[in-house]
Amino acid sequence: MEKPWLLAMDLDGTVWDNLNISGVRPPYRRISDNEITNGDVRIKLLDDIIDFMEWCKNNGAIIISLSWNIKENALMALREFNIDRFFDYHATDYTPEKGRRLLEALKYLGDRGIKIDRSRIVYIDDRNIHMDEIKKLVGDVIFIHMWKDVDNYKKAKEIIYKNIIQSKSSRGA
Repeated sequence: MEKPWLLAMDLDGTVWDNLNISGVRPPYRRISDNEITNGDVRIKLLDDIIDFMEWCKNNGAIIISLSWNIKENALMALREFNIDRFFDYHATDYTPEKGRRLLEALKYLGDRGIKIDRSRIVYIDDRNIHMDEIKKLVGDVIFIHMWKDVDNYKKAKEIIYKNIIQSKSSRGA
């Protein structure tokens, strides 16, 4: 049995171009394959995000949202974009405590018999402000600082392939 791995995704500035979905009042409606609006503000999915999440799922990822947002707004946007299907759990809340919420997600998975080694957690965010808390509470995870470490999701795939997918096959797991 393959060891599972976890992809924890920030949303604002990482999945879509808007930096604060909490400030965009719902309801949202889809106006194209990659764009929604509330009538005043347009929000676009970032390039290659759907391909990236499909690739991660096809390579054994459990995907969670780990975002500092009003949960209802974030979930409505994910549903309207039709990408909520990629997420197995939502650790999104209107609090900056991403380390605590990541621990809660790991407990949720553990209660369902899914144990994730800390070395098999990938966290993607456009900001690194939560990393001290995550390291303190969860440990060393693979952090991809979007738009700084990588400038597109193809490069994020390369990091994941090297650290998760390829290392799994080289160990014979």
